[in-house]
Amino acid sequence: MIAYLLPFFILSLLTLLEELNRLKSLLKNKYFYCFIAFFFILFIGLRSEIGCDWLRYEIMFDKLSSKSFSNILINNFVSGPNHVIKELGHIFITLFSRNIYILNLIYAIIFVVPLFYYCSKIKRVYLSLLISYPYYIIVVGMGTIRQAACISMIMLSIFLVSQTKYLSHFLLTTFSLLIHQFSILFNCFLLIPLIPKIIKKKFSKKYIFLFFVVLILFVYSSPSYLIKIYYYITIPSALLGEAKGAIFIWLINFFPSLIFLLNTRKFNFNSYLNKIFITFSIFAIAMLPLVFLKSVIAYRLLLYVFPSTIFITSNFPDLKLFKIKSFYIVNSIIFISFLSLIFWLNFAYHASCWLPYRNLLFLKI
Repeated sequence: MIAYLLPFFILSLLTLLEELNRLKSLLKNKYFYCFIAFFFILFIGLRSEIGCDWLRYEIMFDKLSSKSFSNILINNFVSGPNHVIKELGHIFITLFSRNIYILNLIYAIIFVVPLFYYCSKIKRVYLSLLISYPYYIIVVGMGTIRQAACISMIMLSIFLVSQTKYLSHFLLTTFSLLIHQFSILFNCFLLIPLIPKIIKKKFSKKYIFLFFVVLILFVYSSPSYLIKIYYYITIPSALLGEAKGAIFIWLINFFPSLIFLLNTRKFNFNSYLNKIFITFSIFAIAMLPLVFLKSVIAYRLLLYVFPSTIFITSNFPDLKLFKIKSFYIVNSIIFISFLSLIFWLNFAYHASCWLPYRNLLFLKI
């Protein structure tokens, strides 16, 4: 367990230094920041047999790596209407990787780099990383690696769209779709605030064209979505299983979302970020009935709300919402994050899949 606690304590220390405005030259040093990102890439990417999805990805890797790319394409075409070509990005990454560790390392890079870029754009950089650590980095980043990578790419897309870099967003959305199909739904969420501009023809024809390309990709993938949704809805819960962490994830996202919706103006985000986080916050709160009806679906969808939750929560110390000094709010967040980490490692249903921590570079810890 110490392997998970040590990075937490380091991030906590950096968060406190950030709050106290100490060692600014170190905290703002880009090489130091890149070193921390590099550590997490190795920490996540070179883990060994960590995460409950490890065996599933290992089986998938062995199955795909034993075939040529052309053979995979042919099999996808001839396997019937429910097996059209999908997630070609994951297939390509798998064929490029020589083993499961290289595959995980590639996904760790795709996961960590956008996350650290996202946090670097937030006023309290290390606080946002600390908030991300207990669940988003440890559980999501080391579990559902394809979905985790796509969620981090959504973080990157949020800033690309807010900076009117629509071409980059469309390209990133396409890449994300080729890794994990359901990411297209939340990438489309990012375009909702732009629909009035499209209707009023405030975009060039190039961007309107790209917008419809994304819609075509969404329609293209919809049969697979519908099949999976039908499967999750119709299969009895006893056979489908239960995501025991669904209510926990809902609570993690619920409180920041509710506080944001009740105090939107005080957050002083730009117009686009306001609209995006309002959309994500409403979505998170509205997921409560599904948590009890189909916890597996709710769990998977709620993971995509983390970009909003991380951004919103990291702004709490500067809002004076509770008439409490920022120092106490920061320490409260550190304490709650610590409890979340300890609680999950000791009592979570799937915690055994993460313990003990194993890495190709380190001993079992």
